Amino acid sequence: MDIEGDIILRDMESADSQLLEKTFMHTNHSTYTSYYEEMLSGESELIIALYNGELAGYAKLDWNDEELEEEHIPVIKELHVREGFRNQGIASRLMDELEKRAAAKSQYCAIGVGLSEAYEAAQHLLAKRGYEPDGRGIFYIEPGFIHDELEVDDNQALMMIKKINEVI
Repeated sequence: MDIEGDIILRDMESADSQLLEKTFMHTNHSTYTSYYEEMLSGESELIIALYNGELAGYAKLDWNDEELEEEHIPVIKELHVREGFRNQGIASRLMDELEKRAAAKSQYCAIGVGLSEAYEAAQHLLAKRGYEPDGRGIFYIEPGFIHDELEVDDNQALMMIKKINEVI
């Protein structure tokens, strides 16, 4: 457990699946249950952020992402901070912790960020933290859309990467 000021970071616990589902309604309970199982098996890390004792956000680090598995680069797959808790340093603290854990196994850490305006804060945060495009271009969740015209929505993202061995 990591405590700094009003922010407490801790690993996900079994009971958190229901709390996450209730708080972040865009995903169902079975997703969070599978996240917990992945964490127990060592496939990923999932950190919960509490602010003044209330669930404020969470972040997930995958050790073997299909896109970067050959390079053994861990990927931050989820970074969510609740609306009323933003601009409190919670996302930065979650990123600090995941980068620290990633640095124990890799020189790099990656994260995909959406291209739509809804991800503007995340784009700024990643740029400020030194993340750069990985050079592979935009990826789309559904394969087979190369050379098609696409509307920018939540389905397109850019993989960003950072050398983290200086972090520790």
